[in-house]
This record gives sequence, structure tokens and C-alpha cells, in this order.
Amino acid sequence: MPIPLIFDHMRKLLYLLPFALYGCGETTNDHAQTDSVPATPEIAITTGTITTLSCKLDVTNNYEVYLPTSLNDTSVYPVLIFFDPHGDGKLPLEKYKSLAEKWQFILVGSDYTKNGMDGSLAMNGGNTLVNDVVSRFNVDHSRIYLSGFSGGSRIASGVALQRMDITGVICCSAAPAQSVAPRGYVGIAGLGDMNYLEMKKFQSTQTGPSLSELLVFDGKHEWPPMIAMENAMLMISLYQPGTAQSGDMNKMSDSLTANVIAQCDSLKAISCLLEYNLLVSAERAEKNFSGSAEITGRKKKLDGSSCVKSDEQKWADVETQESSLQTVLQESILAHDTTWWRDNADSYFETTKTGPEKFMRQRLRGYTSLLCYTYCNQAFSMNNVHAAEKLVKVYSIVDPTNCEWAYLQSGLFMRLNMTSDAIISMNKAVKLGFHDRSRVTRDPVFAPVMNNPQFQEVLSGM
Repeated sequence: MPIPLIFDHMRKLLYLLPFALYGCGETTNDHAQTDSVPATPEIAITTGTITTLSCKLDVTNNYEVYLPTSLNDTSVYPVLIFFDPHGDGKLPLEKYKSLAEKWQFILVGSDYTKNGMDGSLAMNGGNTLVNDVVSRFNVDHSRIYLSGFSGGSRIASGVALQRMDITGVICCSAAPAQSVAPRGYVGIAGLGDMNYLEMKKFQSTQTGPSLSELLVFDGKHEWPPMIAMENAMLMISLYQPGTAQSGDMNKMSDSLTANVIAQCDSLKAISCLLEYNLLVSAERAEKNFSGSAEITGRKKKLDGSSCVKSDEQKWADVETQESSLQTVLQESILAHDTTWWRDNADSYFETTKTGPEKFMRQRLRGYTSLLCYTYCNQAFSMNNVHAAEKLVKVYSIVDPTNCEWAYLQSGLFMRLNMTSDAIISMNKAVKLGFHDRSRVTRDPVFAPVMNNPQFQEVLSGM
């Protein structure tokens, strides 16, 4: 199929992409279960270390768990369950385990759910995981929280919508398909994240008394930094409808205040609007607790200020421009050749300006990178190798440090019976950070080369 003829198919696929990972039904108490299979022997779990477990009702559903070192058998603990888009449950636990120690949380990370899974399978797997964790550990049933990054965020919010026992959801770099209220909700996005505008748009539609906040940080499409995740954990912990204040809650409020003040000092260097928005979110979260006075005092100094009003207009203007440029870039991927992209890419993605302009350019690169990934996979599904060849080259120009273009290029070379080049490209993907060995072994396009010694050597490096 010629390149121009697949444009409409690709545009429709891109529209559906944010919803492809799961399908949300009505909120219900019915928890989807997988068929019962023989249970594995209990594994000894040591506090203060990350342990790999399997769900008792489905031994293929693996997850990682981190128990705080002070955990005992007579107390109950809040639990935060993470969904990584690549099924790397250990990654967020390694990143945030100090928060588990500080706030006495049980942390869990799914190794099972990942991008590209059938929606029903992902939902069933997520529900089975939650059920296993709740039955296996001393969990505080009033404080069960879910979180995810990118595609994992969509899984987390989808599972939450199917259950009534979830207290709060922390969505990183991808918004829910619909409101998760009355559960507490905190979104987190990097200012240079391609999904930042999606997160902001979702937040603008949320009304009512339920906690709903958007936290931002100076970064791109990635798991958020420690302080952002801690603030989200504190906010959803402080959101406890019907629960009286306690010493622990006041301690959380004081810590949230300290974090927010520290962040404000750095955010104001970027924009006083960002500082103000963070103060507004913190004030709402802490309204019934001890740390609110300092937050409110600082916020009042910015209420109605010319600085905030001016920055609001600047950011709004840039976001309007971004929407127009997204349309241009979407059309240019298929309309222009690789020479055009080499000559023009920097004019869209690089800038000497700071503030909203800088972040907008970062978001455009991420947006175009996602388009390349989506269009290339669509071309493969149509067996249009000619289109895929051009799209992979554009992808490498748009986002040269992303391992996905090298992985897709390796698959392209396999389809062209260029085995040596396929191995070289896979090795390049590994050097760029690709480490999902199971994805390679499951991909039928690599079956002919799976026993090749050179290819096996590349796989051993993952």
C-alpha cells in the first residue's frame, strides 16, 4: 500500500491509542478473576528488600513487593501498587523504596501487565494482583492506592474504576479515560512530557469535592522524581473522607508543606504560574491539617498578581501554537522524505528560549516520536515494508536516543532477510537502553535468528 493511502488508517489508530490498553466499565464490586491454577510454595519475604512473588490464583502473574523494615504482624499498612508500561515492577520500587521506609507503605510493582496487552487480560491481571496483595499482607483496607506511568497509568485507573476498595490513584504521564471520583486522584506530568496537555485537559474537566490535582516537574516522559511522587502520596493520604485527624496525618501535612515550599523556590525560576498552581493544590489537600497556614500565606502573596496573569497568557499562547504544530508534524511524517526531516527537525524541536517555549519544543519531539512509533507499527501490520523503512528512518532522526527506532529497524531488516543488519540494529537498541528480552523472544519476526550465536550474544546483554 503506498504511503499516502495509509495516512487515514494511522490517524484513526493514533486517536484510539490512549484507550487501547483497557476498556472501562461501570464501577462495580465484581473483581475479575483468572481461572484457578495450582499455587506455588510460599516464598520467604525479608523486609527491606525487593522480593518476586506470583499470585496464588495465577502463577504467571508475577509481581515485586517491598515491605518496610519496621513492618510487624500486629499492624496494618497502606499499600501502593505500581503498573509500569514495560512490566518492570522492580523499577518503581527501586526508585521509591525510601518513601516506603519513611511513610510505612507496602510497595508493589506488577511484572505482568504491560503495553500492548489485550485490554481484558490487563484488567484481569490487575484485579488478580490487587486481590492477591490484599489477601496476603496486613493491608489497611481504607488505604489501597494504585499508580502507573504512561500505559501503566491507564491500567491503574482502569482497575480503580472496576473496584470500590481503591482509595486513591496516582496517574503519571497519562490521564484516566474518565473521572475516578470519588477516589482521590493526583496526576503527575513533566512539563516536557508529550502527554502534559492531555493531563492538563483532564484536570480542567474535574469538578466536585473529590481530591483531584495535577503536579508538574521539570522533566519529560518518565517516572516522576522522588519529591513529586512523595507529594502525591501525601495528598492522597490526607484525602481521607470521614477520617479524624491523627498525629500521622499532621506529620504528613507538615512534610507536604516543607516539600511544596522547597519546590516553589525552584519553580518560580521557571514561572510564577507554576509556583502558584502548586500552592493552590497543596492548600486544597491540606485544608484540614496543620501545614496549611504557611501554604495559604505564600499563596496570598501571588493571588491576583500581574506575574501570574502574564504567565497564564504566555503558557496559553504557547499551547495554542503547539496544537497547530502537532497537525503540521503529523502530516509531515508521511508527506516529507528523510532529507527534509534532517534539514528541518531541529527547527521544530530545538529552541534557545526558556520557559513555556522550551517545554513545548520538548513535548513536540515526544509527540512526533510517538507518531513515528505508531505509524511504523501500523505499516508493519499492513505488510507495507516500504512505508516502514521510511518511517523508521524518520523516527531515528526525530528521537535518536530512543531505543524503539533501533528495535523496529531490527525487525524491518528481518523482514528484508538482512540478518546481519538486524543483529547490528538490535545491538544498537540494547546500547540505547532496550532490555525487554521477553518481547524479542515473543516477536515471531525474530524466530529465524533466535538460535544465531551472534543474536544470542546480543540477547544476553539485555
